[in-house]
Amino acid sequence: MKKITFLIIIALIASNAFSQKFTGGIAVSPLISFMKPDISKKIENNKVKFGFNVGLVGDINLTDNFAISTGINVNNFGGSLKYTDSIASFNVDLGTSDTSYSLASGSIIDYKLQYVEIPISIKGKTNEIGYMTYFLRAGINPMFRWKAKGIVNGGTIVDNESIKKEVSPLFMAYNIGGGFYYSLGGSTKVMVELVYKNGLTDITKTTFYNVSKSDKIILNSISLRVGILF
Repeated sequence: MKKITFLIIIALIASNAFSQKFTGGIAVSPLISFMKPDISKKIENNKVKFGFNVGLVGDINLTDNFAISTGINVNNFGGSLKYTDSIASFNVDLGTSDTSYSLASGSIIDYKLQYVEIPISIKGKTNEIGYMTYFLRAGINPMFRWKAKGIVNGGTIVDNESIKKEVSPLFMAYNIGGGFYYSLGGSTKVMVELVYKNGLTDITKTTFYNVSKSDKIILNSISLRVGILF
């Protein structure tokens, strides 16, 4: 009985200590994203896409001024690309079967993507000034494909069909962000943050004629993140 009581006391102390070191909440982020060809002369950025990000956020506080920031988010973003060369094979999932199309040069593809993201960042924070705490952070963003749909104009028409085989299942980016917390009393805070994400890996799997893989497309985004932490 004494051992059980002792373990319960230790668990309560550990729980209280962890609760003081961890803050978490929920956030939403309207965003602008665009797909940027890397070096390739066969692809042009056509237009930006408006989307949003929603998810859970959390800080593991290492000291009063430094924390590891993480969470889990669902990104709804994408972009539009114009292919100035013909595409040998563009795979579309029609539900009951997969179909491969060849696309003529000049085809424009709109990408509507959903990726689940688990960001990991180092965050530096000021001491509270009045009700405000300012911060900067930087880190990496591994993202895992959830859904991918496309609209193709030019030659063959694909209208909002699944194009998972044309999009990478894993995408990596880095992030730089900055903003502030506004204290509402106790541990409750409003968070406002501007975040820039720059892609590190290829997000498409496009194949041109006579070339197995000749392009690298990175996806960048700028978002305004608003949330509440407890």
